[in-house]
Amino acid sequence: MILSSSRTPEKTLYIMGANLISTIRERQFVTVSPLELFCSYKEVHGEVSFAYFNFGLDWLFILDVVELTEKGDIKLCN
Repeated sequence: MILSSSRTPEKTLYIMGANLISTIRERQFVTVSPLELFCSYKEVHGEVSFAYFNFGLDWLFILDVVELTEKGDIKLCN
């Protein structure tokens, strides 16, 4: 679910996506493995399940904000 009145705002995919983008930009990753991004995300934004983290990545992929490299790393689209 993208929007929900029963969850905290930090759990919406909009906020998760924005936090993922800021984590990639702040850490100045050109490309990053999903696991490394997950660890960096948790350091800054606190605990989140890996499944929910993947929902956030899926959201960004659907919006063409991120893409996967041939190695399977994540890269911001320009």
